[in-house]
Amino acid sequence: MDMKQRTDHLRSMMRPLQGPAHTVVGFDLQSGDARFIKADAVDAQGPCDALIFEIGSITKVFTGILLCLLVEDGTVDPCAPLRDMSDDLSDVPHWITPQNLVSHTSGLPPLYMPLWKAAITPMPDGPYATFSRSDLLAWFGAWSGRDPGPAPRHVYSNFGAGLLGEAMAMQAGRPFVDLLADRVLDPLGLTDTTGGPHPDLQTRFMQPRTTRGRAVAPWLFQALAGAGCLRSSARDLVRFCARVIAALSGPETLLDHAICRSALPIFGLGRRDSMAPTAQCAGWMATTPTGGGPRMIHASGGTAGSTCAIYVCPDKAAACGVLSNNGVAASLWAGARLGWSDPPGQAQRVFAAI
Repeated sequence: MDMKQRTDHLRSMMRPLQGPAHTVVGFDLQSGDARFIKADAVDAQGPCDALIFEIGSITKVFTGILLCLLVEDGTVDPCAPLRDMSDDLSDVPHWITPQNLVSHTSGLPPLYMPLWKAAITPMPDGPYATFSRSDLLAWFGAWSGRDPGPAPRHVYSNFGAGLLGEAMAMQAGRPFVDLLADRVLDPLGLTDTTGGPHPDLQTRFMQPRTTRGRAVAPWLFQALAGAGCLRSSARDLVRFCARVIAALSGPETLLDHAICRSALPIFGLGRRDSMAPTAQCAGWMATTPTGGGPRMIHASGGTAGSTCAIYVCPDKAAACGVLSNNGVAASLWAGARLGWSDPPGQAQRVFAAI
């Protein structure tokens, strides 16, 4: 085990997110032993592992686990029409199911409006802040989408993930964030992970910032919370990754079985829909290196002022991740630079050094 190599690769993952006004926290978990690294914490309050960041689309992993939990307990049939979950969803086409929503194969667009329009429309609290359940239901009344048939395409859809979360909330008769906390977050002991502002945690919340360091408002959510509403800390994500590793090595509870189901490949993103090297799971992505090496599941997320990622390697009982208040995802150039740095490849190198 080469600790220096692991640390070097983790710092390489953190480097594209660093800046004079940004805080970046990295973590490395192996066999229950966690280490945390902090960079450029100019306005951080408290221990770095306790700092709270928006985690964006990593929320989809928890939305996927909630779905899998409802499948495990018999509440939801993942292959039945979504509209069966509530009478209010009657305008949702019959071909849209929980499974093709969680796997991004439903045929729904990335957002409820064209991406070019979203890019030029002022949305100070994010693209989801004012989109209500009424807006969601009305949207389907006007949509003229087509059944993707037996050969669906993978189109990453924040809108679809948000719809899935809202459908589960409608079925349960509770707000999505309350349902998620009760069934998933609280049982996992994730005390720093919430679906929005929390007065007890606000002093540890890192101000979201653009790549240039300008402060921006945190994103708010209504009907599409399942797409990206969560905030969390490095210590909570380490606790979560440890539970994922334990569940995959030997599930004991219904929630463990749901975690295992969430990590199963659903739709292959390789050549001719092969499950290798990459496949879509229920919220996670699964990657198996073409040149050999252990399989890992991972997820990333970003808002206008945050960029985060987590990687779990069950075979090595290991995980790593980064959290930052740098809105790289909202910048075309910074996002390209982050992609060129190959974060999944860096994570694989962290695991290879174990």
